[in-house]
Amino acid sequence: MTSQQQSGGFRRLFEPLEIGDFTVRNRIVVTTHGTGLGEARDLRYLQERARGGAGLLGIHSSGGVYGYAVGPGPRSTAPDWDGKGLSPVTPEGVAHYDEVVLPGLRRRAEVVHAEGGRCFAQVYHSGAARHGINSNAVTAPSAVQDPYEGLSPHPLTEHEIEELVVAFAHAIRRTKEAGLDAAEIHGAHGYLVNEFLSPYFNRRTDRWGATRADRVRFVLAVIAEARGMVGPDFPIGIRVGVDGDGEHRGLTVAELTEVCRLLGPHVAYVSVSGGNYAGFGDGLETAYVSPWYKEPAFNAAAAAAVKKVVDVPVIVTGRIADAAIAEGILADGSADLVGMVRALIADPDLPNKVRTGRAEDVRMCLGLSECHHIGPHRTPLTCAVNAAAAREDEMEIVPAARPKTVVVVGAGPAGLETARVAALRGHHVYLADRRRQIGGTPALLAGDPNRRNLRDHAAFFEPQLARLGVELMLGNEVTAEEMMAFAPDVVVVATGGRPLVPDVPGIGGPNVRGALDVLAGIPVAGAALVVAGFDNHLAGPTIAEFLVDQGCTVELISERFDFAGGVEDGTRFMVMQRLLRKGVTVSLLHRLVAVDAGGAVVSGTFNGEERRLDGVTVVLACGLVPDDSLAAALDGRLPEVHVIGDALAPRRIMHATLEGARAARAI
Repeated sequence: MTSQQQSGGFRRLFEPLEIGDFTVRNRIVVTTHGTGLGEARDLRYLQERARGGAGLLGIHSSGGVYGYAVGPGPRSTAPDWDGKGLSPVTPEGVAHYDEVVLPGLRRRAEVVHAEGGRCFAQVYHSGAARHGINSNAVTAPSAVQDPYEGLSPHPLTEHEIEELVVAFAHAIRRTKEAGLDAAEIHGAHGYLVNEFLSPYFNRRTDRWGATRADRVRFVLAVIAEARGMVGPDFPIGIRVGVDGDGEHRGLTVAELTEVCRLLGPHVAYVSVSGGNYAGFGDGLETAYVSPWYKEPAFNAAAAAAVKKVVDVPVIVTGRIADAAIAEGILADGSADLVGMVRALIADPDLPNKVRTGRAEDVRMCLGLSECHHIGPHRTPLTCAVNAAAAREDEMEIVPAARPKTVVVVGAGPAGLETARVAALRGHHVYLADRRRQIGGTPALLAGDPNRRNLRDHAAFFEPQLARLGVELMLGNEVTAEEMMAFAPDVVVVATGGRPLVPDVPGIGGPNVRGALDVLAGIPVAGAALVVAGFDNHLAGPTIAEFLVDQGCTVELISERFDFAGGVEDGTRFMVMQRLLRKGVTVSLLHRLVAVDAGGAVVSGTFNGEERRLDGVTVVLACGLVPDDSLAAALDGRLPEVHVIGDALAPRRIMHATLEGARAARAI
């Protein structure tokens, strides 16, 4: 068998590579990302990605650096939000962080190494881009605000910079002592080191910022200090990234390339990312965790530019969810390794599946960014399509003690996952849906060219269900009487939701449409009024974009104070920009009060001012209410009935997937 056949046709992706003094088994990297999990779940999550075949995995190791703070306030080993941690550069602080950080790092290194992977620990300080409530002053090279948080930082003094250099060096030392393969200095995403490197954020005129060489000095000082602790051979890499879009401010691609030319001789590798926390800055820029609207591999050009000026391996990240895209990046020489974090959240076995010729079995990331919520919506790690992400122990497949006949009604996200997991456990599963295709609401939404990413959802389940022997009963709306006659052991009701229709005069008129009906092909022409009501997600904004793309003149009204406030910021900011650029009028704090044959009347929520819109088609996108009528009709008539997903309460895809997986495990 040739090496090409052994790697499933992805020869470059599965070539080993030397980094410093160690070798990685392939070119797939799980770059460092916060999980928000307790240690036991975090270790299991990490283990699953290493077991799935990733070559190099990143781990957080910023204890003793991230908490560095200035100004007055009580210091303790366990600071509250309005206190400070111990100084990481005093003997007491060094000893404390050694005691706290080293054991956890060792356990993580052991988990990764036991599965054949290699790992590095990332060291960072947030600088002015601190997220979360804290009473301490933020710090940065200069008094330049982080655009997302809007916090004005304290410009670091010479003494404080020197302390931070030592703090970073001790964190690198801990990485080596814990048995990891490398350390990584985080110099991207608008955080402290990135602020030092950026001529926009670093306005200093002293030796820490007057010239490009001075802006690089902080990183080189950290490496020099660390070398005195770890010796000359321990690999130290750096993660870098452009400011904004890489063209108009601060660290442009050209400037980043020159910075990396200076850093290259001192590091073991360069990891190229881009953007900041939410993509908000000089207008809309790039969120480093970008939604499906952003083109795949959007940092590849910057990585290619960096690769030309350094003699060490280059990693690239940024919306690389498909192994074919990763192979192409390696083939054209843009980078040497590829970060695929969200792809491996969705399917940790992606490397092994692709390597063994089973690429069609990979569960694709949909790019919904529900795994990495931003700002006030940040949660512990989860996934829209993989219920086992960060729940590996809970979701382990255990064969059923007694196989049962299970009927799942509804072939949307909740029903599909129920059917798959129940069949994996050995149950005989029937999957019914009134539509003639599987996929539920996401399959309808995928009819919008702007949301074609959702096609990957049903595409994963089709071959899986066929292979597992799940019997499909499509094109028939199952009744309670039919179910009683069939007499299954278990019924799972996953019938989804019905559109929420506001109670206003004229709402049943001929010029009123539902958003899903429009996506299903019912035409709208001329002027359209999209009514979002209290829905705080993407129903209204996305149907507004769909309609304007169809040639309609569109106004979107919402009763909420904020635009799509339930959506993570990297997505909602981009959606707002798309609407405004396409000419959609976005009217927040407005509600629908009446519809008639000639148009509609809307009112300002706060001021009560009414205005009439003549000749509009009203398109309702107000969210859903549970479609639980089948569950009500079966109540008490069958031995085991579960109600899940939107039929229980309308929420996100991730909730439906999770409840489907849990219901199947309860049978």
